[in-house]
Amino acid sequence: MFNEFQLKMLNREASLPKNSPSTIIEHLNIKDGMVVGDIGSGGGYFACEFSKKVGKEGQVYAIDVKEKSLDYITRNLEKEGITNVKTILAQPHGIDLPEKVDLFFLRNVFHHLPEPAEYFKSIGRFLKDNGKIAIIDYEKQKFSFTSIFGHHTSFNVLLDIMERAGFYPLEKHDFLQDQLFVIFAKKGD
Repeated sequence: MFNEFQLKMLNREASLPKNSPSTIIEHLNIKDGMVVGDIGSGGGYFACEFSKKVGKEGQVYAIDVKEKSLDYITRNLEKEGITNVKTILAQPHGIDLPEKVDLFFLRNVFHHLPEPAEYFKSIGRFLKDNGKIAIIDYEKQKFSFTSIFGHHTSFNVLLDIMERAGFYPLEKHDFLQDQLFVIFAKKGD
């Protein structure tokens, strides 16, 4: 379980220029009025940034399986006066949302999912017809923390799983060091 200090460090790490947060957000093409689901929100850095992009008419869902993470995010939202972000407690195999979303965003989460194909089939019902899923995850590197502990996903595995879940790669971005960044869309019927 993350404590407050660790969640603060997650936000700090996410916001570092070397991790290109503004470029990531730019490539997500979030517009005013959109609905965004930030799955695996951690400390809430991206959920708060997305709230600025969706504006007063939009909605962001900060989704996590850890109640402590959501409590931390809620306290920060109240402190900052942000009202267009709601926290959602997820289950390991899926989520339940009050509406469909334009974009699901998962950063460093994919490798934690026990049955990812089933997970994405499940959350697909909350994705609008033209909605997208953006996945950022570590690629395997020799002699790295992420590789030693299995915190990575290969591009081919990601494509195979998302294909089985009913999604195809719409965009692939290569500006993140040691990480995949792929945006997926639903396959047509």
